[in-house]
Amino acid sequence: MTPDPTGEDALAALAHRQRSAGEAHIARGELVAALGALRQELDLRRRLASLAPDDADKRRAAERAAARVAELLVFRSAITSLRQGVNAGCGLGTLAAKESVREHDAAWTLGSVARTLEQKGDVAGALALLREGLDIRRKLAARQSDNHELMVDVTFSLAAIADVLAARGDLAGARASAEEALAIRRALAEREPSARHRLDVAWSLMALGELLERQCEADRARASVREALAIRRAASTAEPGNDGLARDVAASLVRLGDMLAAQRDNAGARAAFGEARDIVQALAARVPGGAAERADLAALDERIAAVAAR
Repeated sequence: MTPDPTGEDALAALAHRQRSAGEAHIARGELVAALGALRQELDLRRRLASLAPDDADKRRAAERAAARVAELLVFRSAITSLRQGVNAGCGLGTLAAKESVREHDAAWTLGSVARTLEQKGDVAGALALLREGLDIRRKLAARQSDNHELMVDVTFSLAAIADVLAARGDLAGARASAEEALAIRRALAEREPSARHRLDVAWSLMALGELLERQCEADRARASVREALAIRRAASTAEPGNDGLARDVAASLVRLGDMLAAQRDNAGARAAFGEARDIVQALAARVPGGAAERADLAALDERIAAVAAR
């Protein structure tokens, strides 16, 4: 049996290990185990604070540990209620359609809570909830394979997971999620070649292009962005009065220009930036005094000048 640590350094080290264990449990969705580890950390932080009552840093560490335990208690209660809502009525004659609605709502709520956690810096907790929501959406889509909207929901979950993984530096994991989302969206666009599905493909291509560039796969990154640009051009041409589609084309051109500039393709970068500027200029003419358009024009002028100066 390990003796109870008494030295401050030993207590601090053990508290740190308990915190790490708690966060790891949260990442796996093991909330009960996480709460146990974080409560042990809190006990240790309180002991450290009692050993040095004048040490403000130790008091703050204990306060942070207490706040984390309280946060997890509230969070566990909310998620438990949500899961009970999903499971309520099973085996009691509840209609399958109602169960699907309940599960759909649960997946949406899990995603909303995940976004809040991510904004607060709890990336592990956010990722655990996003994955739980993805599992729910996969099961719903498997049960109703003819419902394409459920597969669209799966792609949104995958895209959200890719964003969180990329933010924490897990580019391989982010790419796997982004590529799966893209594959599903391509399949949906083939089955139902609507503008909406094609634009979803373009969004996935842009996201994948960012990840490929971060992984130093410049050629594949540019190809991904060029394909997205082609899709967005076609959509914008079909709806010439749609400013949102025009902005998407300009955004793709700017991203392509940045990639070309990074590869020292100055002529290609100038062409992309110039075309983007023409689009933004046309949008600005329709929105006199638009601050966003003026800012975009200024940013493009800077890019064009930088490339010209090489």
